Amino acid sequence: MGINTSESAIRLIQKLNVPTPMKTQDPFLFSVYHKDLYPKGNEKMEAPRIGNGSDFGVNQPYRMYHGEKIPGFPQHPHRGFETITCTLEGLVDHTDSLKSSGRYGNGDLQWMTAGKGIVHGENFPLLNIDKPNPLRFFQIWLNLPSKSKMVQPAQLMHWSENVKRYESNDKLVKVVVWAGEIFGVKALEPIENSWAKDPNNDVNIWFFTLKPGAKVTIPNAKNSASTRSLYFVEGKEMRLASKLIDSSTLVELDATFEVEVENIGTDESEFLILQGKPIGEPVVQQGPFVMNKEEEIQQTFSEYRKTRFGGWPWEQDAVIFPRETGRFISDGKTSQYPPKKI
Repeated sequence: MGINTSESAIRLIQKLNVPTPMKTQDPFLFSVYHKDLYPKGNEKMEAPRIGNGSDFGVNQPYRMYHGEKIPGFPQHPHRGFETITCTLEGLVDHTDSLKSSGRYGNGDLQWMTAGKGIVHGENFPLLNIDKPNPLRFFQIWLNLPSKSKMVQPAQLMHWSENVKRYESNDKLVKVVVWAGEIFGVKALEPIENSWAKDPNNDVNIWFFTLKPGAKVTIPNAKNSASTRSLYFVEGKEMRLASKLIDSSTLVELDATFEVEVENIGTDESEFLILQGKPIGEPVVQQGPFVMNKEEEIQQTFSEYRKTRFGGWPWEQDAVIFPRETGRFISDGKTSQYPPKKI
């Protein structure tokens, strides 16, 4: 179809309260934009403020989340879906019940399939002791169909050096292609068993940066059943179709049409687009567990109480690695590192 320049291309507009979870559409379950202006760290890479497990205040310059001294999310379980952690700035230290670990960030992308059950932690080491430690990333939960909910847990790292990106000839438009394809740029392969693995499912995750005055036309979806959500997270004002949109806004779009986006503000505009064919199955969610039936959720709680999904093989609930540790990923036996600069 052609470009839809009318407001009929827009189905919903909702203000966002970053960093609270943002409304998503099937096949996505959850999306949150973390933006924390962490200060200088101390000698233990800790923040000066102590967390209380409920620190999600939108008016704070940074959040401790569930961390007490180390910002972040100490060990917690998941089942039935996958997490996609799309980093922009800052570092994340990962550990899990499979004895896997890693330090990643500054543009790296982590896919993690929770499958039949995993316990993991994501903590934010404040490496800099002489300057602030800003952190920005999206965490997105992509559902798994019933046939894949009990697959083996796994993780996959796409290093920033390899992540696919698009830049317009005039350099006014940039796109990070975390999943799917746009403007002839195809993302790296997603993790096995993911709903995104089949191109027919049209799973796309794009992050746009538009310079002031820049315009871009977002193509229509390959699958007419696909949902599409746009999250305008940074900038002042954009024109979307014929409507003016303020920053910190969610817009649900009709994905069967192309739509033109223009940055009419004086600062760069940044927005995330999540798109995909719905799985179309019942979703029963309680906290970190997502299944298709209530009895499956109750079974999950019972199994977690008995097995702890393999237990926690680390001495601390909130694990961070030594300051001098570089980016890496390990399955407990072998390690992988980012490509070396030539």
